[in-house]
Amino acid sequence: MQYLISQIINGLSLGCVYALIALGFGMVYGVLKQLNFAHSEVFAVGTLTAWWTTSRMTEACPGAPWLVIFVSIVAAAGASAILALLLEALAYRPLRDEPKTTVLLTAIGVSVILQNFGIAILGAQTRGFVSLDLTISPKLFATAILIASFLGVRLLLYRSVFGIAMRAVAEDRETAELMGLRPNLYIAVAFAVGGACAGVAGVVWGISYGTFHPQMGFVPGIKAFVVAVVGGIGSLQGTFLCGVALGLFECLVAAYIPSELSGYRDGIVLSGLTLFLVARPSGLFGRSGPPKV
Repeated sequence: MQYLISQIINGLSLGCVYALIALGFGMVYGVLKQLNFAHSEVFAVGTLTAWWTTSRMTEACPGAPWLVIFVSIVAAAGASAILALLLEALAYRPLRDEPKTTVLLTAIGVSVILQNFGIAILGAQTRGFVSLDLTISPKLFATAILIASFLGVRLLLYRSVFGIAMRAVAEDRETAELMGLRPNLYIAVAFAVGGACAGVAGVVWGISYGTFHPQMGFVPGIKAFVVAVVGGIGSLQGTFLCGVALGLFECLVAAYIPSELSGYRDGIVLSGLTLFLVARPSGLFGRSGPPKV
């Protein structure tokens, strides 16, 4: 029983990571109807920033793990948000009126460029995070951070004037502009908020799993994209529920399948998600039109 509870906690932590990364896909799609496949590298940059910050802060403030985590979250969220804004301004805004295939190929190209840039600067080796002496389980704490982040985004989108304006741009960009809104501003904010969420997910990944390398964002990014689609891309609650469900499913599959099949865990998980989409192509909470609660 204790082993099962442990796997459930692991699944919740991992699922919340997927959900927060997936939120970036959903927000960009909601306002632009485009997919930002370079979002995986935004998550990786958040993890890199967390790795660097925890290392430096632990040396500067030994015995203050909560301060280290707070500074790491702020730094990682900020770095990822800045990268997302740069991607929007330099890679996506000039192509906004081009065919979606052009934007998709650009996103894949940017993702490969960022991965190789990271390898050239840092090397391809895996690096370990500094161990933090927390008073509670790191994965329970990570889960709490991610849930709080998700609730914060929900409040921003659905309980603030700024969020209402953002959703108006998602509904009809041309009409919103005629009403005096500035679509470029709200599109940039959508990228920044999605990037900040990916940065927080990077901190949680470091706290929970303790590793980083420049290409680490690819597999979590693919799974997060699948989460966004299965949940009904643009649906906040669908993204959250499907992210948690995927994390639980993945951890339970890894824990209870025969050891000789453990190397096929990702294949088993993605096969299950593919079968789900065959049965329900619109996703769990899929709908036509912009995001809606």
